[in-house]
Amino acid sequence: MDYLKKSKHLWIIPAYGIFYMISFMFVERIPVETHLIHTFLDDKIPFCEYFIIPYVLWYFVVLGSVLYFALGSPGKKEYYQYMGTLGVGMTLFLIISYVYPNGQDLRPVLEGGSPFIQAVQFLYLIDTPTNIFPSMHVFNAVACCVALLNNKKCRQSRIFTAGNIIITVSIVLSTMFLKQHSVEDVVTALILNMICYQVFYRIIPENLKKFEKMFTVREIFTLPNFLSAGRLTLALVFMAMLQRHNMRGEKSLLALLLLVVIATDILDGRIARSSGRVTEIGKLLDPLADKVMQFVLLACLVPKYSLAKLILMFFFIKESYTLVLGWKYMLDADKNQMVRWHGRLNTMISYVVGLILFAAPRIPSSTANILVGAVGVCMLMSFVMYMDEFRLLQEQTKGTVSKKIPGRVS
Repeated sequence: MDYLKKSKHLWIIPAYGIFYMISFMFVERIPVETHLIHTFLDDKIPFCEYFIIPYVLWYFVVLGSVLYFALGSPGKKEYYQYMGTLGVGMTLFLIISYVYPNGQDLRPVLEGGSPFIQAVQFLYLIDTPTNIFPSMHVFNAVACCVALLNNKKCRQSRIFTAGNIIITVSIVLSTMFLKQHSVEDVVTALILNMICYQVFYRIIPENLKKFEKMFTVREIFTLPNFLSAGRLTLALVFMAMLQRHNMRGEKSLLALLLLVVIATDILDGRIARSSGRVTEIGKLLDPLADKVMQFVLLACLVPKYSLAKLILMFFFIKESYTLVLGWKYMLDADKNQMVRWHGRLNTMISYVVGLILFAAPRIPSSTANILVGAVGVCMLMSFVMYMDEFRLLQEQTKGTVSKKIPGRVS
């Protein structure tokens, strides 16, 4: 009985495992047109059947690492860091697979009867070339490697560390040399690994007390937070309607959905301020919902407007910059609101332009490009102003500037 009480945290593994398998089979079995993922680099990488060895080793590596951190690791901290990383990555993969059905056409026609070729043929038979973005083979392998590298006991053995790195690199390469994944799948998985590492191994441990105060019933269950979470859900529903269900002809429904998104964006801030329920979670959830919706709008406009693709690329640059430099300030008591008036303006312009273009798809291309360009201009202005504010905040932290940065304008 005492063992069961001490091991309650282990139920995360089977519970999430069942949820993941059911969700993955559900997504896999829904017939839908997939978006092919293919880059010019994929054509440069030759097929090599011998990489089936590290590819199969992945199953043993992941299973062994999960058992080690569940049963053999000295503390729960590393267990939760590893499980949190796997859980976030795999959940995001399920969401992406549903809202953006994807696949690849890289597999060659296999000839020959060698054991390696036969093993690859069996792999192709049991593993469909769909729902590959980002590569969970790569993500989980790298997450395992990072977890073991951060474990003090494993780090003591240089041979084990070197072997861990070599096996991980081999697994990553195997996904491309076996034509199981595109380079784009691999790169995206590595980026997701870097983000999860920062969150679970740097940000949360360094701000644990603050997070313990944030994640309470009173802080989480507020109407503004529900509105922000609802807007985040609507963003995913909007993308699923376009990408999975191909409902581009449902202009009135898409426009109505965008109007609801805009309404929730306006209401959550006003309700929070008027009721005095401005929470730390809300300060993070509100801009997250805005960024996800901006991304969804731009991604859905890319197939029709070429300019939207450039703006989407710039969006990633801008948000990566603000995430890397602004994150450490967001968790400080006096600097946690990094959303300024120009950021809000950029968001609202994106919403309005998206509403116009989806509600009136027959608008002249010249006018549409001007509207899309306006989103890019506002985004550039916001980016420049954020850069200046981060510079001043860095100087303030060093004590070289006493100028106070204006608070958030919602």
